[in-house]
Amino acid sequence: MNFIAIDFETANSNRSSACSMGVAIVENGKLIETEHIFINPVPDYYDRFNTSLHGIDDSHTHDKKTFKQQWNDFKKYFDNQTVIAHNAAFDLSVLRYCLDASRLKYPDLEYHCTCRLSQVTLDLPSHTLADVSKHFKIKLKHHNAESDAKAAALIALKLCDKFKADSIQQLSTSLGFKFGKIVSQTKTYRPFSKK
Repeated sequence: MNFIAIDFETANSNRSSACSMGVAIVENGKLIETEHIFINPVPDYYDRFNTSLHGIDDSHTHDKKTFKQQWNDFKKYFDNQTVIAHNAAFDLSVLRYCLDASRLKYPDLEYHCTCRLSQVTLDLPSHTLADVSKHFKIKLKHHNAESDAKAAALIALKLCDKFKADSIQQLSTSLGFKFGKIVSQTKTYRPFSKK
Protein backbone atom coordinates (compact mmCIF):
# COMPACT_ATOMS: atom_id res chain seq x y z
CA MET A 1 0.00 0.00 0.00
CA ASN A 2 1.62 3.22 -1.23
CA PHE A 3 0.28 6.76 -1.00
CA ILE A 4 1.20 10.31 -0.06
CA ALA A 5 -0.79 12.27 2.52
CA ILE A 6 -0.77 16.05 2.21
CA ASP A 7 -1.99 19.08 4.10
CA PHE A 8 -1.90 22.76 3.16
CA GLU A 9 -2.22 25.84 5.35
CA THR A 10 -3.11 29.16 3.71
CA ALA A 11 -2.07 32.70 4.57
CA ASN A 12 -5.42 34.29 3.75
CA SER A 13 -8.81 33.51 2.22
CA ASN A 14 -7.31 33.03 -1.26
CA ARG A 15 -6.90 29.32 -2.00
CA SER A 16 -3.70 30.15 -3.90
CA SER A 17 -2.06 31.49 -0.72
CA ALA A 18 -0.48 28.24 0.52
CA CYS A 19 2.06 29.17 3.19
CA SER A 20 2.99 25.68 4.34
CA MET A 21 2.66 22.13 3.11
CA GLY A 22 2.93 18.92 5.06
CA VAL A 23 3.74 15.60 3.44
CA ALA A 24 3.61 12.05 4.85
CA ILE A 25 4.90 9.21 2.68
CA VAL A 26 3.54 5.68 3.07
CA GLU A 27 5.31 2.79 1.35
CA ASN A 28 4.29 -0.86 1.66
CA GLY A 29 1.78 0.04 4.35
CA LYS A 30 4.30 1.84 6.57
CA LEU A 31 4.74 5.54 7.28
CA ILE A 32 8.36 6.11 6.26
CA GLU A 33 8.86 9.89 6.14
CA THR A 34 7.22 13.23 6.89
CA GLU A 35 8.17 16.73 5.82
CA HIS A 36 7.14 20.32 6.56
CA ILE A 37 7.76 23.01 3.94
CA PHE A 38 7.21 26.75 4.22
CA ILE A 39 5.97 28.59 1.11
CA ASN A 40 5.98 32.31 0.31
CA PRO A 41 2.24 32.81 -0.32
CA VAL A 42 0.56 34.34 -3.38
CA PRO A 43 -0.94 36.82 -2.68
CA ASP A 44 1.68 37.60 -0.07
CA TYR A 45 -0.21 38.77 3.03
CA TYR A 46 -1.58 37.16 6.18
CA ASP A 47 -5.09 37.39 7.60
CA ARG A 48 -5.14 37.47 11.38
CA PHE A 49 -7.70 34.65 11.41
CA ASN A 50 -5.44 32.31 9.43
CA THR A 51 -2.40 33.13 11.54
CA SER A 52 -4.43 32.53 14.72
CA LEU A 53 -5.15 28.98 13.45
CA HIS A 54 -1.70 27.88 12.34
CA GLY A 55 0.69 30.38 13.93
CA ILE A 56 2.43 31.20 10.64
CA ASP A 57 3.10 34.80 9.62
CA ASP A 58 5.44 36.73 7.35
CA SER A 59 8.41 36.11 9.64
CA HIS A 60 8.24 32.41 8.71
CA THR A 61 7.91 32.81 4.94
CA HIS A 62 9.31 36.16 3.74
CA ASP A 63 12.61 34.54 2.73
CA LYS A 64 11.06 31.32 1.37
CA LYS A 65 10.40 30.44 -2.27
CA THR A 66 6.94 30.65 -3.80
CA PHE A 67 4.92 27.59 -4.79
CA LYS A 68 5.95 28.13 -8.42
CA GLN A 69 9.63 28.33 -7.47
CA GLN A 70 9.34 25.09 -5.46
CA TRP A 71 7.12 23.14 -7.87
CA ASN A 72 10.00 21.09 -9.31
CA ASP A 73 10.63 19.81 -5.77
CA PHE A 74 6.91 19.37 -4.99
CA LYS A 75 5.97 17.58 -8.21
CA LYS A 76 7.23 14.18 -7.01
CA TYR A 77 4.56 14.21 -4.28
CA PHE A 78 1.74 14.62 -6.80
CA ASP A 79 2.58 13.45 -10.31
CA ASN A 80 1.21 9.93 -10.93
CA GLN A 81 0.66 9.49 -7.19
CA THR A 82 -2.18 8.34 -4.96
CA VAL A 83 -2.78 11.33 -2.68
CA ILE A 84 -4.88 11.45 0.46
CA ALA A 85 -5.95 14.28 2.73
CA HIS A 86 -8.46 14.89 5.50
CA ASN A 87 -11.04 17.17 3.85
CA ALA A 88 -9.38 16.57 0.50
CA ALA A 89 -11.77 18.96 -1.27
CA PHE A 90 -9.95 21.84 0.46
CA ASP A 91 -6.38 20.60 0.04
CA LEU A 92 -6.81 19.61 -3.61
CA SER A 93 -8.45 22.96 -4.36
CA VAL A 94 -5.42 24.70 -2.81
CA LEU A 95 -3.19 22.64 -5.10
CA ARG A 96 -5.25 23.58 -8.17
CA TYR A 97 -5.42 27.27 -7.25
CA CYS A 98 -1.65 27.38 -6.65
CA LEU A 99 -1.02 25.69 -10.00
CA ASP A 100 -3.42 28.07 -11.77
CA ALA A 101 -1.90 31.16 -10.12
CA SER A 102 1.57 29.91 -11.12
CA ARG A 103 0.45 28.94 -14.65
CA LEU A 104 1.79 25.44 -14.12
CA LYS A 105 0.63 22.22 -15.75
CA TYR A 106 -1.58 20.00 -13.60
CA PRO A 107 -0.10 16.67 -12.50
CA ASP A 108 -1.95 13.39 -13.07
CA LEU A 109 -3.12 12.03 -9.74
CA GLU A 110 -5.85 10.14 -7.94
CA TYR A 111 -6.97 11.17 -4.48
CA HIS A 112 -8.99 9.97 -1.50
CA CYS A 113 -10.48 11.75 1.51
CA THR A 114 -10.07 10.34 5.02
CA CYS A 115 -12.76 12.70 6.31
CA ARG A 116 -15.39 11.26 3.93
CA LEU A 117 -14.21 7.71 4.62
CA SER A 118 -14.41 8.36 8.37
CA GLN A 119 -17.93 9.76 8.06
CA VAL A 120 -19.26 6.50 6.63
CA THR A 121 -17.25 4.13 8.87
CA LEU A 122 -16.96 5.73 12.32
CA ASP A 123 -19.89 6.51 14.60
CA LEU A 124 -18.57 9.78 15.99
CA PRO A 125 -20.36 13.07 16.73
CA SER A 126 -17.80 14.87 14.54
CA HIS A 127 -15.32 13.74 11.91
CA THR A 128 -12.82 16.59 12.07
CA LEU A 129 -9.17 15.65 11.90
CA ALA A 130 -8.83 16.36 15.63
CA ASP A 131 -11.77 14.13 16.56
CA VAL A 132 -10.83 11.21 14.30
CA SER A 133 -7.21 11.44 15.49
CA LYS A 134 -8.41 11.35 19.09
CA HIS A 135 -10.57 8.30 18.32
CA PHE A 136 -7.54 6.44 16.97
CA LYS A 137 -5.19 7.82 19.70
CA ILE A 138 -3.05 9.61 17.10
CA LYS A 139 -0.96 12.50 18.45
CA LEU A 140 -1.85 15.70 16.62
CA LYS A 141 -0.61 19.28 16.63
CA HIS A 142 -3.59 20.58 14.68
CA HIS A 143 -2.95 23.09 11.86
CA ASN A 144 0.71 22.15 11.74
CA ALA A 145 0.77 20.92 8.15
CA GLU A 146 3.27 18.11 8.80
CA SER A 147 1.35 16.84 11.83
CA ASP A 148 -1.97 17.04 9.94
CA ALA A 149 -0.56 15.13 6.96
CA LYS A 150 0.90 12.47 9.26
CA ALA A 151 -2.43 12.10 11.07
CA ALA A 152 -4.29 11.71 7.76
CA ALA A 153 -1.83 9.00 6.69
CA LEU A 154 -2.25 7.12 9.99
CA ILE A 155 -6.05 7.41 9.81
CA ALA A 156 -5.98 5.91 6.30
CA LEU A 157 -3.84 3.03 7.55
CA LYS A 158 -6.11 2.46 10.57
CA LEU A 159 -9.23 2.42 8.38
CA CYS A 160 -7.64 0.00 5.91
CA ASP A 161 -6.66 -2.27 8.81
CA LYS A 162 -10.14 -2.04 10.38
CA PHE A 163 -11.82 -3.09 7.13
CA LYS A 164 -9.10 -5.54 6.03
CA ALA A 165 -8.41 -3.52 2.86
CA ASP A 166 -5.11 -4.03 1.06
CA SER A 167 -5.10 -0.47 -0.33
CA ILE A 168 -6.84 2.87 0.03
CA GLN A 169 -8.33 2.21 -3.43
CA GLN A 170 -9.88 -1.05 -2.23
CA LEU A 171 -11.26 0.64 0.89
CA SER A 172 -12.79 3.51 -1.09
CA THR A 173 -14.33 1.15 -3.65
CA SER A 174 -15.77 -1.14 -0.95
CA LEU A 175 -17.45 1.87 0.68
CA GLY A 176 -18.97 3.05 -2.61
CA PHE A 177 -16.71 6.00 -3.41
CA LYS A 178 -15.43 7.15 -6.80
CA PHE A 179 -11.77 8.16 -6.66
CA GLY A 180 -11.02 11.84 -7.05
CA LYS A 181 -8.84 12.65 -10.03
CA ILE A 182 -6.82 15.46 -11.52
CA VAL A 183 -5.91 14.94 -15.17
CA SER A 184 -3.09 17.00 -16.66
CA GLN A 185 -3.87 16.63 -20.37
CA THR A 186 -7.40 17.99 -20.11
CA LYS A 187 -6.73 20.06 -16.97
CA THR A 188 -9.81 18.48 -15.41
CA TYR A 189 -10.79 17.69 -11.85
CA ARG A 190 -13.19 15.02 -10.57
CA PRO A 191 -14.15 15.13 -6.89
CA PHE A 192 -13.94 12.21 -4.49
CA SER A 193 -17.60 11.28 -4.21
CA LYS A 194 -20.15 8.58 -3.48
CA LYS A 195 -21.13 6.59 -6.57
